[in-house]
Parts: sequence; C-alpha cells; structure tokens
Amino acid sequence: MAVAAIIIVVCTCILYVLEIFPVAVTTMLGLLAMIFSGVLTAQEGFAGFASTPVMLVIGMVIITDALLECGMSAKIGAFMSRFMGKSEKRFVIYLFIITSILSLFLTNSALVAMFMPLIAAIAAGSNGRITKKNTYLTLATGGLIGGTGSLIGSTAPLLANNVLKSVGVETMGFFEPLKITACIIVVMVICYALFLYKLQVKCFDFDEVADPSEQNADAVEFNKRKAIITLSVFFICVVLFIIQPFKWDLGLIALAGAMVLIVTKCVDGKKAMKNMFWPALVTLGAALGIASGFVKAGVGELTINWLVGILGDGVANPLVLITIFLVSGYILSLFMSNGSLVAMLSAIAIPMAVETGCNPMALAMACVFGASLAMATPAATTSVTMVQVAGYRFKDYFRIGGLTGVIGLITSWVAIVLLYVVF
Repeated sequence: MAVAAIIIVVCTCILYVLEIFPVAVTTMLGLLAMIFSGVLTAQEGFAGFASTPVMLVIGMVIITDALLECGMSAKIGAFMSRFMGKSEKRFVIYLFIITSILSLFLTNSALVAMFMPLIAAIAAGSNGRITKKNTYLTLATGGLIGGTGSLIGSTAPLLANNVLKSVGVETMGFFEPLKITACIIVVMVICYALFLYKLQVKCFDFDEVADPSEQNADAVEFNKRKAIITLSVFFICVVLFIIQPFKWDLGLIALAGAMVLIVTKCVDGKKAMKNMFWPALVTLGAALGIASGFVKAGVGELTINWLVGILGDGVANPLVLITIFLVSGYILSLFMSNGSLVAMLSAIAIPMAVETGCNPMALAMACVFGASLAMATPAATTSVTMVQVAGYRFKDYFRIGGLTGVIGLITSWVAIVLLYVVF
C-alpha cells in the first residue's frame, strides 16, 4: 500500500504543477485514487470533509462576512487612515503588523478580501502618497505569516496538528506556532524599516492600476446593532478558541458563532453559503483524506528507509531533517496548494521523527512554515494571487515575494532549532 500511496501522491503533485485541472479537482482525484486503490476505505477517505479544519473554515468565513455586512470595513479604514498617518513607509509597516495580528484569528484569504477595498479607499484619498502597488503585497505577506501563528489563521497548522494527533504524539496548543511566527514578524518589521520598503518601491516601477472597487469600503451602511452583536460573537469565539472550555472542538465553536450571527440576522445565511469558497473546502477535505492515507499506508517508514540509504546517519540528525522539510516545502509550495502540501509532508515527517527519535513538533513546524512562506509566484497561495489586481508582474513576485520568503525561511529555521532542538 505504501508504494501505491507514493505513486498517487507523485502523480497528484505532477498534476498540481501542470495545472491541467483546478486544485480542488486534482486533490479530489488523488483522494479517489487512494480509495479505489484500497489504501483507504470510502469512509476513511471522506472523513476529512466532516473534520474540525473544514468546519472551522466554514464558521470563520461566515463570521468574516458578518464583519463586512455590518459596515465595520469603513470604520476600520477610517481608523487605519488616522492611525497610520501620511507616510507610505509607516503605513506599510503598520499594515504588516496589524494584518499579521488579525490573521491569527481570520483566514488570510478572508483578511486580504476585507482589507483590499479599505486600502484602495485610503490610497484614493491620499493624493498619491499611498499606493496599492506598494501595499497590497505587504497585505498578503502579513496575512500569510501571521496566519501560521494559530490553529485558525491558516489551514497549515491545523493539517500538521491533525497528523500529530493521528500518530499519537503531543499536539499543538492553540498558539503553539506563534513562538516562531513572532520571530518572523519581528525580523520582517526590521527588514521593512531598513531596506525592504525601499527595495519594493524601486522594483515596482509600473504605473498605479485603477481599481473600480475603491469605494467598496464605504458602500455598506454601518449598522450599530449588527456591529455590536458581530464583534461580541467574534471576540467570544476568540476567547473560547484560546481556553477551549469542556474541551470543545474548535470547529464546534466557530460554527456555533456563525449560527448565532445567522439567527440574529447579522449575516444573510443564503448569501454566506453562496459566497463560501467551496473549492478551498473541497481541497481541504480531500487533502486530509490523502494525509490519512499516507499514515495508514506506512509511507513514513518507507521514506525513512529510503533516506537512510541516501543520507546514512544524517537522517537521524534533527538539523538535517528540519532543513529538508523546510526547503522542500518552500520550493514545492511555489507551484501547488500549501494546504495539500503540508498534509503530505507532515504525514511523512512526523512518523519519521517518531522512528528516528527526533522531536515530532520540530518537524511539524518545519512542514508548516516551509509550505507557508511561498510568495515568489502569483500561484503560490490564494491570498497572493488575489493581490495581483495591483498590477504585479511575475518578476515582482519573484524579487520581492521571493526575498521575503527566504528571510522568513531562514528565521523560522533558526527559531525551530532553538525552540525544539537546543532548548
């Protein structure tokens, strides 16, 4: 079964790179291949669609829709404009910090969707002092990096945590990845202040692209009742995510909050379902199934034997393993879904850590951060693709996004080694 699972994943990866089918279709084909080949039963394969990660994403998307529908976008935009001042460099740094923090609790794609019209409105009223081309990629970067800091900010930590749980080792706390994320945020703020902002201004030498949706932030009328209920539900959910009373499931908390908002008419249930990004949910559910197939088929043990033959004693060196999964995750995620990649890498790395005596949490973090820092191509992640409306070219992603990713990669390597190997 292990050989069949490896062949299926290799073929799935090739389809990702070739982009013959949408990501959701390719991932589903991989899952169906796992089922029809006998690696998984149908019940095991489809269990991922009813899992915590899928329910959590659905709930948080509905909560984000409610924040938009109650008119909070205009309020947030006005606050940002007053707080960040007229300096674009200061605006970029503050934007990175704010989005990094908010993405701990909101999915990065939803965060980008919420902030893009706000930034466009601010840029339109700045008389050229603030531009979309110098801020949109920073928005996506902050969302990606900050989203790795909690179990709800992005799917990557959830997927890795799911594998940790299935293997039977210690799982992540709600803010466990934040130890590494905080290090990356601090380093990135310093880089923006010293040279990164100046470099992107120099590289982004194209004309500012007109955005017909610039007034979207002011198009929704502020509703005080809805705003109070929505913000209350949001903050209550965040608190419950952190303390998890009675061991409540994270997906249960998010869905309960979403249902409260629908019942109280703070968000249109039909509209929320219509706007739900179903391809991402299909990809997520199918990726969880593929990951479980990896674990059941014993791919980790087979991979260990293969790496031992190549690396010898080096395969038991945690520094070697951390480097392998960080770098391979970073490179592969430039061309394929990072959620699917984290599921696949974690299913290999975590059982390997158990067998070799390395810290499973260290390799889980290597998989999460290696696959979550890809910004060097426009197809790397959904949020990076979304900001392409600012007019970015492939070389812009490669130069600025690539450099940002490498800085994050080096910082995460050092942080993982210090936190989970040295101390």
